[in-house]
Amino acid sequence: MGDRFPYNEVSIALADLCSPWSALQPPNRIRISEGAAKSFMIKRPGGGSGLWNPRETPYMIKPMDTLASRRHSAVCFVGPAQTGKTAALVDGWLVHAVINDPGDMLIVQMTQDKSREFSKQRLDRAIKNSPDLWAMRSVQARDDNLHDKQFKNGMWVRVAWPTATNFASTSYRYVAGTDYDRWNQGKEDVDGEGDGFGLMGKRITTFLSRGMVMVESSPGRPRLDPTWVKPIGTHEAPPVGDDETGGGILGVYNRGDRQRWMWPCPHCREWFEAEPGLGLFHLPSDDELLEDIRNIDVDKFARQHARVPCPHCGAIIKPAAKDRMNQAGIWIEEGLSIDDLGRISGTARTSSIASFWLGGVAATYVSWETLIRKQLQGLLDFSMTGGELALQTTANTDQGIPYLSRRLAAAAAKNSTERFDTAVRRFIVPDEARFLVASVDVQGGKNARFSVQVHAIGPHQEQWLVDRYDIKESKREGMGQPFAPIDPARYAEDWDVLTERVVQSTYRTSDPDREMRIKLTVVDTGGEGEMSDKDAGVTNHSYAWYRRLRKAGLHKRACLYKGRGGLLDWFIKETMVGGAQGKGDVPLLMVATNRVKDIVDANLQRATPGPGYYHFPPPKDPIANPDGWLPKSFFDELKAEVRGDNGVWEQIKTRNETFDHCVMIRAGCLFLKVDKRTFWDNPPAWALPFALNSDSVVKEVRQVEQAVRQERVAPPAPPPGPQAQTASQGRQVRRSSYLGG
Repeated sequence: MGDRFPYNEVSIALADLCSPWSALQPPNRIRISEGAAKSFMIKRPGGGSGLWNPRETPYMIKPMDTLASRRHSAVCFVGPAQTGKTAALVDGWLVHAVINDPGDMLIVQMTQDKSREFSKQRLDRAIKNSPDLWAMRSVQARDDNLHDKQFKNGMWVRVAWPTATNFASTSYRYVAGTDYDRWNQGKEDVDGEGDGFGLMGKRITTFLSRGMVMVESSPGRPRLDPTWVKPIGTHEAPPVGDDETGGGILGVYNRGDRQRWMWPCPHCREWFEAEPGLGLFHLPSDDELLEDIRNIDVDKFARQHARVPCPHCGAIIKPAAKDRMNQAGIWIEEGLSIDDLGRISGTARTSSIASFWLGGVAATYVSWETLIRKQLQGLLDFSMTGGELALQTTANTDQGIPYLSRRLAAAAAKNSTERFDTAVRRFIVPDEARFLVASVDVQGGKNARFSVQVHAIGPHQEQWLVDRYDIKESKREGMGQPFAPIDPARYAEDWDVLTERVVQSTYRTSDPDREMRIKLTVVDTGGEGEMSDKDAGVTNHSYAWYRRLRKAGLHKRACLYKGRGGLLDWFIKETMVGGAQGKGDVPLLMVATNRVKDIVDANLQRATPGPGYYHFPPPKDPIANPDGWLPKSFFDELKAEVRGDNGVWEQIKTRNETFDHCVMIRAGCLFLKVDKRTFWDNPPAWALPFALNSDSVVKEVRQVEQAVRQERVAPPAPPPGPQAQTASQGRQVRRSSYLGG
């Protein structure tokens, strides 16, 4: 057959046969940016008109063309307003797809009103003003309505908004999401079905590598971690949002290959990043500007500083050079570098998501002077009203960066300097200390554990870290391992591990023959505010544990703790809880956490040793301190909360155990009345120097006591499995001896 019908004749005959049915035509092999430049006509009332021109926004060419990649399943573009990103990645992509490579497309706007606006102002105008697209429209009236467009080749375009219904059932080859960070009022979850980006990806799965998801947005989620520092040599974006709002567009960007826009200096030809924010202008700090912002001529200042010193040669680059640098610019993935000859080297980060982050400094439709002017106007507004909305808006939509509030920035500056005491040794009580206080923070969930921290307390509450560890194993028999994972909320007997491991533990001193007991163990009994099922289990089991301590004569060495939020006029209160008919039999220390946190924070800021000072060892570091025992996360947790202007402390990081421990230990000191003005004039026996201290013990005596305890005090048998279940699990509940007196 090949001899009778040469390939080219067959192709011509097939094209002639299929010409009346455009749905049967093969795709045109043309880049998306070329297809848009050829067919996408832009006409707006009161504005210019003409074909979309890639030279106006050269930084959009690669993101556009990547939309046809078979290696990537998604394209993520982060950039400010006035970059032309929507015209390129939504309008231009749609025009190209309809004319050159058809496939059903879903375009998701942030709200129903915005989807209507997009359909009327952008989509209908693109069809009307672009002859090639107009020729592809269906002549059937039913194929053209506000949210649905059908074309001759069978391609269906739907304009929708983020709801579970709009993401359900139907498959699309192309899915585009605009203003992603503003979906659902800035929340990641869509009607309880999951994050929007993940739901978009589900719609293209049947098309395999031919499907494509695109999300674009300016940053809209707040930056909540003031301690984050950009790692050297990477393109990583800072973490933004929280558990409710999620990571947004920058979270998607971080999962991708992290490409940044690079410029060649017109003077030395070295390359540098057109980075998001205002860093390239080398302006005075916001704190410096705020000191004199009301006396600054904003327009004059903006004109004078609208220039970029080259990071390499220091030459001043003027605004007129921006377009020339953009025309020569190039996207570089994380892990790559480019030299003055344009040679790229390194190993690129790989991902199925091609992600791009463009700074406002490179945006075609906003000038450098405007960027600086809006920042100054935001600072002026802040100085006069205390409001940060103008600063946040210009950071997000002009500079292309997530906003860090002034309050959190101040917290970051306050905690920027670390103080390490190399003399602090694990398990060793320093000679200056007088007694030990331990704290136990109860953690539930999949990573259930008792988090324990021990401080040595000296005169006037100078403190040394002695130990920090987690208790993750119970004494119950495990499956495939000696002991089962600890579960403080479900198993009452798991609390007895604290008796042996914490309450009865001792620590070494400089005298090899003497050790020191822990004077007080402060134990958390559940979270603040409304009590969850998990907290209820922890609370009830902590009360039962305290009763067992009382029977063993150890209750004076333990204190049950519960924090109270809000602005209260007291520090600590002791109340009786548990018992029958409302008659409490267990003492519970109620703590006004906001007030105690103020004390802890003030002492953490103390620069020199003395009253209230915290001595922490340097963290473990593979180079600087390979023998260290304290992980760097310890100090991250220490900065996990910041104080609001209203006096209420706010958690900004997921893990805050270190800070909580410091608060609990300080509350324990208040419970022991160490804060009293005359306490150190005549301290009790347990607060004397360790040679005279009633809690110091000869090591051999401690070993004998331990052996006697192990022989005479056998732990009660744990209750059968069904009795260990909580009521919230819907199973039969019987009262265990662990819940009694």
